[in-house]
Amino acid sequence: MTSNQNYNITPQKPLSSGFDKHSTAKDILKGIDLSNKICIVTGGYSGIGLETTRALAEAGATVVVPARSMDKARDALLDIPTCGIGRA
Repeated sequence: MTSNQNYNITPQKPLSSGFDKHSTAKDILKGIDLSNKICIVTGGYSGIGLETTRALAEAGATVVVPARSMDKARDALLDIPTCGIGRA
């Protein structure tokens, strides 16, 4: 028995969402009001997590970012007013 006989193949189809590999978090959240919502973003103080945190906060959400390194997180999130930092 060959290894490919153990798997069923599911054909992949585009979702036609209007977004592509160049879409940003801000593009996706455009026009969405997240006021009175609380979001938790793990890894939200670096890389793509930081950009996600920023986009959610700009859309009105209160964003909680668990962190191991409080100083690093505090420095990265300093300019995001609706963001809280918690120890992981």
